[in-house]
Amino acid sequence: MQIVSFAFIVFFAVTVTVYYLLPARVRYIWLFAASLFFYLSQGPVHTVFLAFSVCSTWIGALFLEKHAENGQRKKGILAAVLIANLAILLFFKYIGFLSGGLLRSPILPIGISFYLFQSIGYLIDVSRGTIKAERNPIRYALFVTFFPTVLSGPIERGKNILPQLQAAGLAEVRPDAGRIRDGMMRMLWGYFCKMVLADRIGIAVGAVYASPASYGGAVLFLTSVLYTFQIYLDFAGYSSIAVGAAKVLGIRVMENFDAPYLAENVRDFWRRWHISLSTWFRDYLYIPLGGNRRGRGRKLVNLMIVFLVSGLWHGAGFPFLIWGLLHGLYQVLGELWKPIGDRLTAKLSGEGGEGRTVRILKVVWTFLLVNFAWIFFRMDTLSGALAVFRGFAHPRVWQLFDGTILTAGVNAAEWRLVLLGLGVVIMADILHRCGKSVSDWITKQSLFIRWPILIAGIVVILVCGVWGSGYDAASFIYYKF
Repeated sequence: MQIVSFAFIVFFAVTVTVYYLLPARVRYIWLFAASLFFYLSQGPVHTVFLAFSVCSTWIGALFLEKHAENGQRKKGILAAVLIANLAILLFFKYIGFLSGGLLRSPILPIGISFYLFQSIGYLIDVSRGTIKAERNPIRYALFVTFFPTVLSGPIERGKNILPQLQAAGLAEVRPDAGRIRDGMMRMLWGYFCKMVLADRIGIAVGAVYASPASYGGAVLFLTSVLYTFQIYLDFAGYSSIAVGAAKVLGIRVMENFDAPYLAENVRDFWRRWHISLSTWFRDYLYIPLGGNRRGRGRKLVNLMIVFLVSGLWHGAGFPFLIWGLLHGLYQVLGELWKPIGDRLTAKLSGEGGEGRTVRILKVVWTFLLVNFAWIFFRMDTLSGALAVFRGFAHPRVWQLFDGTILTAGVNAAEWRLVLLGLGVVIMADILHRCGKSVSDWITKQSLFIRWPILIAGIVVILVCGVWGSGYDAASFIYYKF
């Protein structure tokens, strides 16, 4: 059962109904049972590794708290549990890469990178004394396995979720019509981004990148831009579904995206893209490495380390390493350029009111840098990425107009739908950046305006969404991470 399936809609409706009928003191048990059922539906074998992570980090946290005054023992416990969990991740995700292809993992447990990082973050927080260890094993297991987030995040923190799962926290949750409506609207937006746009764009991207030598640089560049939007719509779509589903249940999950393609520099991009992961690396890797406290040189080295690790987190392979290296270089060069850039920006802006133009140029430049790096992220091999770059040398601009792009599996009507949908998404992000919310505007309208908009959204997803026997409902890009 995947989150974009009719089975999930039925499962979610039953889960929500029973949840609100139960007394607050037992709701967490029901949510855990529902979450366990949801994860089991991905394949029982995957659950073995999830269970190990839950049990080892729960027990480890209790021992950490018990030996809080014994520094050496506490370090030993923390190291043992971290090594045990990271060893699982290294084996199943990186054994092929580390062995040069001699060994191959039989499976990749679904969501392993997400729930392991969430469990590890909790364990470190307990070690630091930031939070208390959770005594109730079911409540802790629910924190790790909560079904909206277990497969692809957001990677949550114990200090945010665990208090909400206490009886007192759940007792405050009532079946509020406004909150449930808002949560369902977020889910609807996520389904639109995923099924109407991302999956349709993915058809064209897959066709072109399967044979880059068959296309000129103009089509290849357009495809790279389309993939840049595809991965955003795919992952942000999942995150919207997860945040919306949690909101229906009265649980606040952190936002994972904040109009990232409107960022004015790469540092700003990472404040807005996959926020739960970027803040995880900040808190549990960058700061422990010394952050920016040990001089500028050490700061730049730490940034490179963080982004190289981020590249490896996303996948085992040189293209992912290069993707991480590029973003690390962007950050380092951005730091070195900042004093000059600030003076140049002030000079260009002057008193003529051209600040907006300068900001737009920054956004476009940042988008192009991110877009360039995504090519390595998308291609399975370095040779594939290099084939795309070689194609840029031969633009063949006429392929944009002679029907060539219609051979990529998307017809003219679908291209118009994609362009219209991207326009809607870009406008929504611009409004969000300006502090305005489309969903808030919709909820403020009368029933005669609000309901036709919601019904239209559902109809668009049902009619224009990518469905059919060939559709792989498990195709969220970040599922494999």
